[in-house]
Amino acid sequence: MAVAVQHNNTTAHKATSYLLRGAVSMVVAALTILTGGHRAAVASDDGVAAYEAGDYASAFRKFESETTARPEAQYWLGRLYEEGRGIAKDPARAYKLFVHAALAGHPEAQRIVGVYHEIGKTVPVNFPQAARWYEKAASQGNAKAQRNLGSLYFSGKGVLVDRARALALFEKAAANGNAKAHRNLGYIYYFGSGVVPVDLERAAKHFAISANAGHGRAEYDLARLYYRGHGVSRDVAEAAKRLEAAAGTGLAEAQLMLGRLYWLGEGVPREPAQAYYWLTLASAQNKRAAEHYLGEVRKALSADERRKIDAEAADFEPR
Repeated sequence: MAVAVQHNNTTAHKATSYLLRGAVSMVVAALTILTGGHRAAVASDDGVAAYEAGDYASAFRKFESETTARPEAQYWLGRLYEEGRGIAKDPARAYKLFVHAALAGHPEAQRIVGVYHEIGKTVPVNFPQAARWYEKAASQGNAKAQRNLGSLYFSGKGVLVDRARALALFEKAAANGNAKAHRNLGYIYYFGSGVVPVDLERAAKHFAISANAGHGRAEYDLARLYYRGHGVSRDVAEAAKRLEAAAGTGLAEAQLMLGRLYWLGEGVPREPAQAYYWLTLASAQNKRAAEHYLGEVRKALSADERRKIDAEAADFEPR
């Protein structure tokens, strides 16, 4: 009996030692993973800080050192290659890095891969593939992807047209802070689009939110509402103010309309020089439409005045 007890005690001791060694190994492994993850996280944070400070060479080194381990680093390195910051621009290399990060579940990388497929950047245009990547990112709350996916559903690119789904996605993106989605909502409420009744006041509010966030096209849309008195009280001076902001972004339609207002003296003093300046800029993008007014405006200015304005227009840089 004593022998049996001794044997049982020995067996129990061995089992306990084995379990303890296993537990210790697990703790060590966990600590290694945690500290390694911490080092990688610190490297990523340092890389982002360097990127935001404009030190792209340092950012590149930080992200390059951890690309095999962290989707966040793959995403940021992809950004550097895409933008050509700290390294030669290489969209194909950027795409591969974005795909690696996207497959690991990085939502913004998933959205960017969708964009590559939607516009055919380094890969053939593939709307269904774009929709699939947008769906993945949108399901994680990525507001830009929600808007991108909404645009595909609205136009029926890569998916069946579903404007009710598009509306829901635009609303979700807007609620998540995407100002451009407010412009999409503005169009839906302005035209109705078979989804909601036409609501010009609501359209104007959505355009205003997007415009006040600095989006040139929304400024132009809002300017047209003020000019026509749709959804807002007619205010040509406010329209001109909004057009000035939109025209400064390089939007030809806004430059054309603003030039016309300066020529006619609507909402602004009549200034042929300003009219000529904005119409000249518009002409570079839409010659036929601008020439309708430019022919008359030229007659109101001397050759020297036109040469001076032409030189100023040549130096124009969109905001």
